[in-house]
Amino acid sequence: MKSERGGRAGGVASRQARALAAGALIAGALACAVPSAASARDLRLRYDVMVLGGVTLGEIEVTSLLDRAGYRIEIRTRPYRAAQLVGAAEQSGKVEGRWGRSGPEPRLYQANGSWRGRAYVSEMHYPRGVPTIRRQEPSNEDREAIPPELIRGTIDSLSGLAGMLKKVAESKSCDGSTAIYDGRRRSVAVMTSSARVQVSDQGPLDGRGLSCGFTVRTIAGFRHDDDREAAMRPLKGSVLLALREGGEFPVPVRFEVETRWFGTVAVQLAAPPVEF
Repeated sequence: MKSERGGRAGGVASRQARALAAGALIAGALACAVPSAASARDLRLRYDVMVLGGVTLGEIEVTSLLDRAGYRIEIRTRPYRAAQLVGAAEQSGKVEGRWGRSGPEPRLYQANGSWRGRAYVSEMHYPRGVPTIRRQEPSNEDREAIPPELIRGTIDSLSGLAGMLKKVAESKSCDGSTAIYDGRRRSVAVMTSSARVQVSDQGPLDGRGLSCGFTVRTIAGFRHDDDREAAMRPLKGSVLLALREGGEFPVPVRFEVETRWFGTVAVQLAAPPVEF
């Protein structure tokens, strides 16, 4: 039988890996640089993930297509040794959806990965706009049940952040809030426009930029053994977006987010976007 201290240590390491993967998933959602509707093509981007101070944790590759009709995003995170030491493994995510009158309307959301050798799979469909779990491994038996009224009207994090990019393209503002549900947790993300800035040293993306701040707070779906007060503490972050002319979607060039164990994690665009 594990000692209480050993069990807690294992739980912390597992949560560290999950925090890294969750941060990477959010970052990947932000990495959705896209061309204009008239010339929409798939775009591939690569981002480096690092702890502030210089330790590189891994990389994110994003393939996306966003146009005026809808969106498709696929991400893959590859952890380096520093992250693998606490149990992180390759993660992937995918979403497909369209734009509705009030914002993104996902049709399919998938997430796959593993932590400390244990596989995790989530798949949700949205019949009549209602998030419905089709596959969930492992099950949510170790979590508090989320009331149905908190699930209605929610979208996944990839769709929510794609919607933010569309809002910035149309209004040059990222202000707003999004109700997020990933099949396990219910969260609220709040975005605020901070300042107009100059984006430099980014090759063809040089020019006007917008800095946005955000907070993400979990409100339901806690594990039974969670420290509830700590789990509900909002995590803060920021994203730097390169604005583009003609109503084109912006390009995220840098993203920073707090984690509960790694401190602030930064995600930096590592190379110019590649269209194909």
